[in-house]
Amino acid sequence: MGLFYNYETSGKGVAKNGPKKKPFFRFWEQFASKFWKLITVNFIYFISSGLVLVLAAFIISSQTGNRYFMLISVPVLVLFGPATAAASQVMRKFTLEKPIFLMDEFKTAFKNNFRQALPVGIFDVVFFCAFVYGLMFYVQAIDNAPTMENYALMIISSAIAAYFFMAHFYIYLEIVSLTLPLSKIIKNALLLTIMGIKVNIINFVVWIFFISVMILFFPYSTFFTPVIPFAWLMFLNAFNCYPVIQKYIINPYYESKGMKNPELPEEPDEEERIFTDHGGSEPEIRKKSQTKGIGRIIK
Repeated sequence: MGLFYNYETSGKGVAKNGPKKKPFFRFWEQFASKFWKLITVNFIYFISSGLVLVLAAFIISSQTGNRYFMLISVPVLVLFGPATAAASQVMRKFTLEKPIFLMDEFKTAFKNNFRQALPVGIFDVVFFCAFVYGLMFYVQAIDNAPTMENYALMIISSAIAAYFFMAHFYIYLEIVSLTLPLSKIIKNALLLTIMGIKVNIINFVVWIFFISVMILFFPYSTFFTPVIPFAWLMFLNAFNCYPVIQKYIINPYYESKGMKNPELPEEPDEEERIFTDHGGSEPEIRKKSQTKGIGRIIK
């Protein structure tokens, strides 16, 4: 790097307690720093959640015309929830900028959260299949009888599905970060869906965009599913939604105990401070410019 860096100059340094960057810029900074790890997590999640079996079953069934091959995907009922919780835990640590051993963190979270994540995962799979079937039914019903009642039923069903979908931005993050009964976790998630509506809409739009792209470019998009986009989307969920959980659930708990949430950045104690970190306040060092001579024009 010596060819490209000038050691005769120096910037201001990094202030320890300097102002935070805007969320938009912090997101892309963290995303860039974790880019290859996100791809690794996506591959692990794609295998451990059973989605690879779903994809394989779908391809074989479509090629052979035999729907019984879809039974290959049955293990996803057991694996989906715990694997999603494990990936959510890794993403939570990423957004908190905590050092982790990726595989160890994933395996530990998969095991420790299996009991609560299992029924949630089963519900997710069944609910998704029911929603797809219901959507196809309503589309066919509207084609046959385009009445206001059919349109209303489809809109109401889609709105309920969207609400439950956004609630899942919080459910798995709560499972891995809180010691609460599952019923309380779901209740909190349903309320946080309203409290954090701004970030929920952002997440929802991004999710719909990625799903639309995957459908639009199917079957070519299936080649990218092992590496994108599940980890990217779960990272976005953790970045936007975990602060909402901290604000409304975790921070109030610690405040009621007269304590500070240990996940929050440390604040300097002016009374006990011995040394002062002047990072970001020292003057820049610049290379002195050389005085140019005055020349003449050759005639």
